[in-house]
Amino acid sequence: MAAKKSNKQRTAQPHRRIETTTTEDPQSPTPPPSPLRRPMPWFGWLGLGILIVSQILMLANIHPVDVAFTPIMWTGYILLVDGWIWARGHESFFKDKKLEWPMLALFSFLIWVMFEAFNFSLKAWWYVNSPSDFMVKALIGGWAYATIIPAMLRTRSLFNTFERFHFRHPTWRIQFTPFLLSLSFVVGIALTFIPVMFEYPISNLLIPCVWLGLIFLIEPVIYRMGVPSVFYDLEKGKLSFVLQLLAAGLVCGLLWESWNGELIPHGGIVWNYNINRIYHIFIAGRDLHLGAMPLLGFMGYPPFIWECFAFWELIKWAMHGDTWWKTAKK
Repeated sequence: MAAKKSNKQRTAQPHRRIETTTTEDPQSPTPPPSPLRRPMPWFGWLGLGILIVSQILMLANIHPVDVAFTPIMWTGYILLVDGWIWARGHESFFKDKKLEWPMLALFSFLIWVMFEAFNFSLKAWWYVNSPSDFMVKALIGGWAYATIIPAMLRTRSLFNTFERFHFRHPTWRIQFTPFLLSLSFVVGIALTFIPVMFEYPISNLLIPCVWLGLIFLIEPVIYRMGVPSVFYDLEKGKLSFVLQLLAAGLVCGLLWESWNGELIPHGGIVWNYNINRIYHIFIAGRDLHLGAMPLLGFMGYPPFIWECFAFWELIKWAMHGDTWWKTAKK
C-alpha cells in the first residue's frame, strides 16, 4: 500500500523543465562573448589554406578538386570557423569536443539521407556529373552530407562570439502552454509526412512543408525534455539564439549555392533544382537565381538549420551525449 502511495506521489509531480539557456549556464547555446583572445590554432590556418588552394585548383580544372569541390570547401570552412571560434575564447569541436564532432558528422550524413528519401517523392533536386564508379560516388556524397550540419551549427556558434549578434530581450513573451505544444506536435507530423503522401507535382508544390515540419514536430519534444530549445528561448523573450541560427542558415545557403554555381561551368558534381514556378521571381522575363537556386528558395535555409538543430538536440539527449561524448577537461 505504501509502495502504491509513493508511486502515485512520484507520478503526480508536475514536470520541471531544466533551464538551460541562461547566460550563467555553461550549457547555454548563447553564452556571452568571451573577452579571451588566443592565437588561431593550426587547423584554422589549415582550413583557410584548403579554401584558397581548392578555389585556385577548381578554376584551373585540376582533378579531383573539380569533382569533389563542395565537400573539400566545406571541410576547409569548418576547420577555419572552428579555429576562429576557439581563437575568440570559446569552445572548439576539435579541441574541446573530440568525441562529439564525429557523431555530429555521422548524424549529419544520416539526416540528409532522410531528406534524400523525401526527395524521391518531391523530385525537387538532382545531381549531375556524378562519378560512374559507385564507391567513389558514395564516398564523395557521404563526405558532403557529413559536412552539412557541422558547417551550419559552427557558423551559428561563430556569430555568438560577436557582441553585435546578442540582442536586447523584447518585452513580449510567448507562453507555450500544453495545448500549444500538443498542437505544434500534430502540425509537425502533418507538415513532415503529408507532402510525401502525394505524387508529383503536388508533392513538389508542398516543399516548404518539409523544411518546417520537423521544427513543429521536434521542438515541443525537446522543450519538454529540458534540453536547449528555441521554443524555450522564445518563451523567455530571448531572441539572440534563434536570430543567430536563422542568419547562419542563410549565410551557409548563400555559400552552398555560390560554390555550386561556380562549379557548374567546370563540369564538377553539382545539383540542379526542379521547383514549382510559384517559388520563382521573374523580372523582365528573367528568372532571378543564384547558382541554380531561385531567390525565393533561399527562404528554406533558415528553417532548415532550425530543424537540424532541434534534431541534433534530440539525438544528443536520446544517446546520452552529455555523458558518452563528453571530453575530459585538461
